[in-house]
Formats: sequence, structure tokens, C-alpha cells
Amino acid sequence: MITKDYKPAKPAKVLIIGHDPTLQKTDTQAEYAFFADYYFREEPKQKSENKKYQLAKKTFDQILDLTDGKYGADEIYITNLCNKTLPHVKGTVRIPKKEADEGVARVKKILSENPTIQYVFAMSLQVNYWLQELGLYNSHDGFLEDTRPKENDVKVQGFKANKGRTFLRICGKRFGINGFDNVLIIPVLHTKQYPLAGRMLAYEDCYRDIRNYFINQ
Repeated sequence: MITKDYKPAKPAKVLIIGHDPTLQKTDTQAEYAFFADYYFREEPKQKSENKKYQLAKKTFDQILDLTDGKYGADEIYITNLCNKTLPHVKGTVRIPKKEADEGVARVKKILSENPTIQYVFAMSLQVNYWLQELGLYNSHDGFLEDTRPKENDVKVQGFKANKGRTFLRICGKRFGINGFDNVLIIPVLHTKQYPLAGRMLAYEDCYRDIRNYFINQ
């Protein structure tokens, strides 16, 4: 099964790029990325369905919060870097290069076909690693080199960065996208890590910077 992109009712102003379409602890795969279609339904009472609704709600809520209400949920386009099912592993599922290549090509196609998009929110460490590794953008701060997994870890199923806490270098900052001069990309944490709590509180300043940027737009 291939998860579909969620395409908004109005011209897209924001693009979200997630990781992969399978829930972390089950084999349930979304028909649309992040179960985004559930956001526009009544909240389900059934526990399994409600989990899908909550994931969709957190996905939209994070972006609506960070952008200070400048955009509506009906202006947000959602995809994943990998829309295919990937096997569960201990830790972070590793997106193979082939699937990452396909994902970057899809992102470029989305941006080309939706020239109204102004901002891209790329979720998670690995997604941003692949977007830089495959040339969509660069942060020019050693992030790519320090995040790239060690050579002897290539065959490990999970994704493990070469150094720790590299995501703090780029989270919340704004970068240009190669080939798309009028679009900015902003790395953010994955939906499942929002709202910030526990060790994710280390990103409070990053998130405050994003909000302040949109408040002043």
C-alpha cells in the first residue's frame, strides 16, 4: 500500500514533509499522510480510530501554532519523505536511499505544481538529513557531515546519526531551497514530539524563534 499525499481544499501555502506512513508500534498505515483526512471529521469514540484523529490533530496543531494562525488547515499540503511501508526496527526506522530519492523528487514535483507554497516544514532529523544529502537544501554548518551515519553502520536497519544533538543546529531556522527561490524550508520536530515535553524542552528556543518570525510577518 502506498500512502497518498493529503491535498488541501484551497491553494496550498504550506507543505509538511513527514518521515514514513506507518504508526510506530503497529502495522497500521494511513490512507493519507498523517491520517490528515481525520482532522476534518468528528472526533471518533473508538480508541483505535481516535489515535488516528489525534495524530492528524497534532500534525495540524503544530503548524497552526508555529505560524501564528497565518494559514488555515485547508491551506496545508502533507506528504512523507517515504510513502511506502517500512519494517519496524528498534529505534528510528531507516529510510533507504532509493525511497529517499523518490521522496525528494516528489517534493520537487509538489513545489513545481503548487507555486503558492511559501513554507516547507520538514519533520525529524533523518528527513532533514536526506533532504540535504540529496541536494534539496543545505544548512552549511556541518549538520550533514555530523549526521551522516558511520560507514560501519550502513547495514544497520535503524538510523543513527554519527554525532548526537545535531538537530539542534538547524531546528527552527529558515533555509532556501535549491531551484525554488521563493520558498523557505524550516526543520521541526516530528508530530509525535509535539507539544514539547521532557527532553524535547531543549527545543523551546527553536520553537520560540519560529513563532516570533511568523508573528512579525
